[in-house]
Amino acid sequence: MKKFVFSLSALYEVKKTQKDKLQTEFAAAEAAYRAAAEKKTSLENTLAEKKNEFEVKASTGMTVSDLRGYAFYFEEMQEYIKAAASEADKALREANHKRSELVSIFKEIKVLEKLQEKQYSEYLKDLEKSETKAVEDIISFNVSDKNA
Repeated sequence: MKKFVFSLSALYEVKKTQKDKLQTEFAAAEAAYRAAAEKKTSLENTLAEKKNEFEVKASTGMTVSDLRGYAFYFEEMQEYIKAAASEADKALREANHKRSELVSIFKEIKVLEKLQEKQYSEYLKDLEKSETKAVEDIISFNVSDKNA
């Protein structure tokens, strides 16, 4: 009997290749999200430090130009933080999208593996039937040969 060949092996290999590609893309998306989140946190920490510095200077007194400078700085930092938060949210959505694609491809691969197992089981049953038939043919040949 011929060797076992999974009928969907080409599709299975394509799905495994897609899985590898998606795993790489997911890792990159996760890294981009972590970098964006770290950037946002860094900006927030810098803003908090400047606010503390502002409070110290304000308690001892400061000029109007210093006050305007701090106000401008705080407004700019708020805009940078909003932009960083937006970038982090976008990166998180991308990472979640890649994760869902990866889960989907894992499910597809699992289904193909189950189909392969089922086909292999059927192949083994057919092999066993053909072996049994061959043994029966040999036995019936030997019996008929002795009778003749």
